[in-house]
Amino acid sequence: MAKKVKPIGAQVHGMHLRWPNFEVFQRSTDKVLWVGELVGIECRHVVSVEYGLPRDPGTDPLFRIFPLVRVMSPRLMPQWDAAEEAPLPHVYFQEPDIRYSPLCLFDPAAGEWAPSKSIAMTTIPWAADWLACYEIWLATGRWRGGGRHANDPMEKIA
Repeated sequence: MAKKVKPIGAQVHGMHLRWPNFEVFQRSTDKVLWVGELVGIECRHVVSVEYGLPRDPGTDPLFRIFPLVRVMSPRLMPQWDAAEEAPLPHVYFQEPDIRYSPLCLFDPAAGEWAPSKSIAMTTIPWAADWLACYEIWLATGRWRGGGRHANDPMEKIA
């Protein structure tokens, strides 16, 4: 039996309780966008979290499959000569500016995210962890966050 999809209102309520510094920027009955601050190790990062309820599993954009987290400031800094993960570690590259690419926070094929789960209890802590690993990567050129690479995130979710 499939788990029930957590409604947008429940996601907003959970975020308000656990992460009150995240403000709802846009909201409708089936979509929400938050903006707030997270600290990696030393740096404060402004991030956006976009999420929409699933509609059509075959054609849904990524934000309707799992929450998309982007670092708004300071911008991600590509390191073209990094020892590992050049030019940016664990992101879903998006043009025209890869510095705003959504973060790869979990393995979609491993079932770590589902629409029944709480964004406040999963996505936001994962994003804070990603930011800490990113700061280490900036300093060392090595990614310490683990994970695996997927060629196409959509093919891993089926």
